[in-house]
Amino acid sequence: MQLVRSQRSRRLVLVAFLLATMSGLVGAQGLQFNPASLRSAISEAISTSGSFSIAPINNWGSGDFDALTDSFFGYDTPRVNQFSVVMDQTATTTYEGDLFFKKLKLKIGLDIDVDSNFVGKLDRLMGYLNYDIFALRVESSTLKGRAYWLGTAYGGMPSQSSFDNPFVGVDLLYYLAGSGGIDYLGIGYSSYHLPVQLDCLVYDSSRQSVWWAPVVSFYQPDMAFQIYSVLFGMDTLYEAMTRKGIFAQFQGLGPWAWTQDRAGAGIATIGSEAQGWIETANGLPLWSATQISMLVDYNLTLGLQWVGGIGRLRIGLGLGYNVGGQTLTCVTPKGPVETGYVSASPSVYLFHYGPVFRATISL
Repeated sequence: MQLVRSQRSRRLVLVAFLLATMSGLVGAQGLQFNPASLRSAISEAISTSGSFSIAPINNWGSGDFDALTDSFFGYDTPRVNQFSVVMDQTATTTYEGDLFFKKLKLKIGLDIDVDSNFVGKLDRLMGYLNYDIFALRVESSTLKGRAYWLGTAYGGMPSQSSFDNPFVGVDLLYYLAGSGGIDYLGIGYSSYHLPVQLDCLVYDSSRQSVWWAPVVSFYQPDMAFQIYSVLFGMDTLYEAMTRKGIFAQFQGLGPWAWTQDRAGAGIATIGSEAQGWIETANGLPLWSATQISMLVDYNLTLGLQWVGGIGRLRIGLGLGYNVGGQTLTCVTPKGPVETGYVSASPSVYLFHYGPVFRATISL
């Protein structure tokens, strides 16, 4: 008997809820339909804006940044590039806005579900803040190829290794209302693995200063980087779509320019295998396997864009060529190496280039 009453109570609550919802869609004259209320209900139920970008052929390259700068400026040091990384062409996809994220289970990159992890938490945070000025962006790609060690292989270090690792980036963007040349600010997170050269230092008592280790260079086939960053950028396609900023009046066909800069820091770790090679060759324990990574990153796209609309629906298309890259310099959190230890750190540059296509809509 109590079960029947409970079921009836649930039905009554459901009917009352539906009637309250429909009252906003029905006018004062009984069952007269209210289109304005319907549009409002639809706009709350579905996403309002978003974009999809793909770089179908993204060319990647990587190397040791400190060794490159030593060679460029003509410094005579034992830190030379003994590492060759041959990377495959891969595709990069990017999703932005709330169109692909609002109440949508979407699997990207590492087969991640945006409703149940870091990306999903950002999506829910955006819902509390305001979708009108915030946007979520997820970038997915693959770092793939072979790494070749050109120097002497110490302690069983392999002369080459293959890698096939996901590259995932998540950004929360805040769009500005003004037209000062910057369209958005943001915070970001990126995660990837990359083969790197490790350069070693010791404390030389005779010089009373940090100096080169007896064996300077090694490599780690798969070093993990996790970077948090701040960023800013501008996008003429966004300005034309929203009719804001310097390029607000560029409707129809016109030039497309998108640029972005970011700086950040994070953590990387020298693996136990690479640590063993370093300690065996130099006869000293490693000063610190944990590394603090500092990043500077840039991106530039130039091409053509088209912006038009059908009623409230606006459509934007962009076709261009993208060039981007980053440098990562690592230091140990323990400071300069002390007597009786060997310190090792990577210094990496990573770049990419290729054509890119973007489609964006807003409602």
